[in-house]
Amino acid sequence: MTDLQQMQAQLQRLTDLEAIRTLRYRYAYLANVVDGQLGDAEAFASLFCVDGVLDFGMGQARGREEIASMLRAAAVDWQCAMHYMLNPVIDLQGDEAEGQVSGLFAFTTQARPQPVWFSNLYEDQYVRTDGDWQFRMVRVRTTFVDPAVVEAYTALWGNPGDPG
Repeated sequence: MTDLQQMQAQLQRLTDLEAIRTLRYRYAYLANVVDGQLGDAEAFASLFCVDGVLDFGMGQARGREEIASMLRAAAVDWQCAMHYMLNPVIDLQGDEAEGQVSGLFAFTTQARPQPVWFSNLYEDQYVRTDGDWQFRMVRVRTTFVDPAVVEAYTALWGNPGDPG
């Protein structure tokens, strides 16, 4: 490989890494809720490939329609919800990649205006489609949680261990 080819390959790698980081940050911004208004759920879903999967740990959504619906349902009672994405680690493999991202998440509701905090680990799979990077899969694993989150989720959706 010539020096020029090496430089072009390195430039492509850096461009891909930045595109994937930007995709992850768009996910966070579009999932935010400000003044009771959720970001654009359809735009959020379009960050995923057509048969992409989102797993919040409360069930999976497959495909853009289900992903948009899951996002709207998860944000129903939030007054403010802010997503912070930290420490992305991305492993590029041509037109596919895997990544891990740490996340902090804070939200408020009308009934509980003080912020409730928790931390997630995001396990991502990415794919380049039509020249753009998209999520193939996002799996969210909660690492710590303010006890108020458990109360809020249980009030909204019941005990996750209940058969339904």
